[in-house]
Amino acid sequence: MSLASVVEVAVVDLDLCDRCGLCLPLCPPEAIHLQFNTLVVDAQACTGCHKCIAPCPVSALTMVPV
Repeated sequence: MSLASVVEVAVVDLDLCDRCGLCLPLCPPEAIHLQFNTLVVDAQACTGCHKCIAPCPVSALTMVPV
């Protein structure tokens, strides 16, 4: 998927995130990382596939327009 076709990217609400890691293996381009016990989303790598959203037990991940 080209960057031109990406219309949304994932963002994490760090106040909600419990760092469970369920989203990590679901991200096809591996745009989500756990860094220093903080979930980080690489917006440039995110393809907007939404695969990380539903499995999040605390709804910490959402999609935002780019």
